Amino acid sequence: MEETNCEQGEAELALELAENDLEKAIKTIGSILKQIFAIKGKLFLPSKNLYGLFLIVLNTKSQSVSRLHTVVSYNPNLYENSAAMDWYAFEKLIFYYRLDEGSLPDFTQEIEQKLNNSIFSNKEIYSQNNAQNIQSILMNFFSPEKIELSVITEELNLAQFRQLPHGEPDTNSKVVSQEKDTSAVWLQVDIQKDEGGKDVSRLSEGDVVLTKISDSRDIAHYLANLIGGRRDGVMIPLPAAVKKVSMESLDLYKIQVFYAPGIVGEGSIDRGAKIKIIESKIDPWWKKIIPWG
Repeated sequence: MEETNCEQGEAELALELAENDLEKAIKTIGSILKQIFAIKGKLFLPSKNLYGLFLIVLNTKSQSVSRLHTVVSYNPNLYENSAAMDWYAFEKLIFYYRLDEGSLPDFTQEIEQKLNNSIFSNKEIYSQNNAQNIQSILMNFFSPEKIELSVITEELNLAQFRQLPHGEPDTNSKVVSQEKDTSAVWLQVDIQKDEGGKDVSRLSEGDVVLTKISDSRDIAHYLANLIGGRRDGVMIPLPAAVKKVSMESLDLYKIQVFYAPGIVGEGSIDRGAKIKIIESKIDPWWKKIIPWG
């Protein structure tokens, strides 16, 4: 129970099936624990000619979101794919279409954040009817716009979820390397909080925030001096434009900021934190597509 975080009944069953071989029971218990639901689906907004895919992987035992990925695009080929494929293949497909020219990265990110928030506040989502709940949530998101939805669930045991297909690299690692500009210098930064500021979940690309470079490398100290983030040997708050906001986990946001060509900062901040905004960009056109509730 300590090794696998299983319950007593599950531990006893695993031991019985392994003929009281403790090591074998620990290795095989993952195949017994059916506590993972992969919810795969696609959506179509006829009035806007927008197509989307989404994948949500829920752990019903810990009542947590293990994965949540979406993509929204003008590319109709996206909608031709079946949600009946394996969850890992469907996830890979989502990341493929994120790199497509027709995708809408900001709109996609907005949907991901709102889905995360809705699931966090709706514990009923972890019941057997989670596909129906997801469908209701999405319907409410896009209301009064009409939306066509197709949702399929795939029940997995813990071992199936943890095991990637033979020869497949980890999808998340692969995507991070594709999305990250390898030609730039990436600095670890602290995003400055302000109780009277803007909630981190509402940050937009182009918002100018205060940051402090916390990276301890020599190159970081050199660049901090160069761009005005270090004075008399001490790091000082430095304005930077928000480049990207994403969910690192259920309770943590990852924020990328732009300092200058070739110099990018990245830091994490708690869900619910308030951020001081120096300037704010006008809402992009895609914010007007759907009257978010």
